[in-house]
Amino acid sequence: FLFNDQVKDNMFWTLVSGGLIWTAWEVLYIWLAANGRMPLTDWATNPLWFAAFFFIIPFWRDTHFYFVHRLLHWKPLLRAIHSNHHKNPNPGPWSGMSMHPVEHLLYFSCLLIHFVVPSHPIHFFYNAQLTALTPAQGHTGFHGPLYGDKWPVGDYFHYLHHKHVSCNFGGLSIPWDKWFGRFYDGMGPYKTRGGKN
Repeated sequence: FLFNDQVKDNMFWTLVSGGLIWTAWEVLYIWLAANGRMPLTDWATNPLWFAAFFFIIPFWRDTHFYFVHRLLHWKPLLRAIHSNHHKNPNPGPWSGMSMHPVEHLLYFSCLLIHFVVPSHPIHFFYNAQLTALTPAQGHTGFHGPLYGDKWPVGDYFHYLHHKHVSCNFGGLSIPWDKWFGRFYDGMGPYKTRGGKN
């Protein structure tokens, strides 16, 4: 693992912009919760909701990510903001959170659900850590097909997004890409939505 200029650039955006904005969301939440300005719940009040919300959060995060990611691929935002993330020809773990500060604000806005839906601070921190740490695993490896007799290594699905840009905007837990005609499994020639190569 070499600390070349690309890795240093990715570390800068991840730690400075990403770390600062992640921390700002947490500080805002803690301050509002401590001052009684958050809709809170706990195990004693509603155990069913308390447990269920842990299962809902990953699907909420993936849905939020899909739609924010699609927004960031709108040409003006792609050029001005999201291009910072896509400049990596060989994505690695540090590139997952290497984003423009505006993109970090939008990406971490999935935490806003806790500002409206009754939850517990442990739900908030679970969502925050899931949001902040998931990009590292989605930007490692990129080897192996989605189907076939080989086990996929890394996140080939997201590699295809970095390679072709106009496909695979979300994740595999909810088939948003299939529903919106943007799924590509890596088999056969890639065609854009209009059917062109």
